[in-house]
Amino acid sequence: MIEYKIGDCRTLLKEVPDGSIQLVVTSPPYNIGKPYGKYKDKIALNDWEELISDVTREVYRVLTPDGSFFLNLSPVPVGKDKEILPLPYLGYKIFKDNGFYLRNIITWTFNNMQNCTNRLSGRYENILWGVKDLNHYVFNLNAIRIPYITKKDKRLEGGKARNPTDVWYFDRVNNMTKKKLNLSHPTVYPLPMILRILKMSSNPGDTILDPFVGSGTSLIAAKLLGRNGIGFELDGKYEKEFQMRLEHEGLPEEEKCFTKNC
Repeated sequence: MIEYKIGDCRTLLKEVPDGSIQLVVTSPPYNIGKPYGKYKDKIALNDWEELISDVTREVYRVLTPDGSFFLNLSPVPVGKDKEILPLPYLGYKIFKDNGFYLRNIITWTFNNMQNCTNRLSGRYENILWGVKDLNHYVFNLNAIRIPYITKKDKRLEGGKARNPTDVWYFDRVNNMTKKKLNLSHPTVYPLPMILRILKMSSNPGDTILDPFVGSGTSLIAAKLLGRNGIGFELDGKYEKEFQMRLEHEGLPEEEKCFTKNC
């Protein structure tokens, strides 16, 4: 079952039963003025922190005891002088204030982005992986192993595949790709990255949730991997794009399994 619901996620989350969600993965607005539509992506920092904290509090409630929360945030330039604000650091504090333990900070790296002239060009975002219990959570390592680097790599299991580590490379979905797919949402997840997260921290038949679902990449991944999916989106104009994607998108060629335990 895949559900795409229109409305404020802070309200819709209250309708989700306690302990009913195995995995939450989301990328909220970064408060940098992106043209999302109904949502104004330029509010006071305190208001942004309150939004993320409100959502995180509800996420903790709806997750199963062995569930996981993956929160994608990025360092962003702010103010007239464009000082860098490390949103992942604020995300960590919000995690701790709401009962989550940090299991990993995943660094998502990419190349296709504009170049800077007065500082080093940004080429990464962070995904905070939070759990409710450090001794009890779903982690399917064999489902996400990747090809070995060298045949003498001692980290290999049976000489076939290795741990992908906490540094991931996935190309961003650029404007050319979005145009080809007829997508108007300003920020679209790379599907292979979300497939990895779902394989890693959920199992077939589990329910995943994305409170800032946008054009629906996390729900596409849920369908492809046999999970149930629930997504919330404030602006109804993206639902048509999601339905089109749900009908036409398949498993990316690059998303292969390298073990028998996928």
